[in-house]
Amino acid sequence: MLRAGLALAPASAMVEIVERDDGLIRAATAERYFAEPADWVPFERRALDLAAGRVLDVGCGAGRHALALQARGLPVTALDVSPGAVHVSRQRGVGNTVLGTVSDHAAAGERYDTFLLMGENLGLLESADRAPGFLAELAAMASPGARIIAHGADPHQADDPAHVRYLRRNLERGRMPGQMTIRVRHRDLASRWFEYLLCSPDELAALLTPTTWELTDVSGVDPVNYLAILTRRPGPADVTATATPGS
Repeated sequence: MLRAGLALAPASAMVEIVERDDGLIRAATAERYFAEPADWVPFERRALDLAAGRVLDVGCGAGRHALALQARGLPVTALDVSPGAVHVSRQRGVGNTVLGTVSDHAAAGERYDTFLLMGENLGLLESADRAPGFLAELAAMASPGARIIAHGADPHQADDPAHVRYLRRNLERGRMPGQMTIRVRHRDLASRWFEYLLCSPDELAALLTPTTWELTDVSGVDPVNYLAILTRRPGPADVTATATPGS
């Protein structure tokens, strides 16, 4: 999730630590951010196959998805809030990078056919309160019929007692069960604390109800992980744009 340290150490040497607000810590090397498509799990390669038209890679990290899409000849923009991630993506050959949030980029007036939210970046929905706004920002950049291709994780499949306690605590606090408050660290670097949402496909479908997006496909990867396809519903502006004189 945090890529700020990627420019400071080799991927095999960098340990990314995800710290949750209940004290739980998870550590992993950054090597996965640099993996070649041949080494990806099948659902990640399927996500590339589904991408079409102009693509926005949201939370691009080290640019592995953007690079693979470029190699296929697709016009892709790699977006990340981390200066380190954007720097590394450029260094690795991503042609079009943007430093900023989805909200920042929505103001630029760009239009996309595919939004890629891989690496569990469906979590950028953050919470039930924030999700409609985030999805509206994507919709503001969406061409008619645009799709979101997203990697999600179902928190209800967890059997680790620490995770079960966290889900229960969230419910007691009036939050969605899989809403996490986390930060990411590497050595003396640390992100701010931020919200990140794990949700089941059913919870995702409910979050989409007040938005212009609908859940049109879900592919289970394993008991926890899934690939979700969200399709933008036609709006009045789309009807006006496609109407012919006298129709």
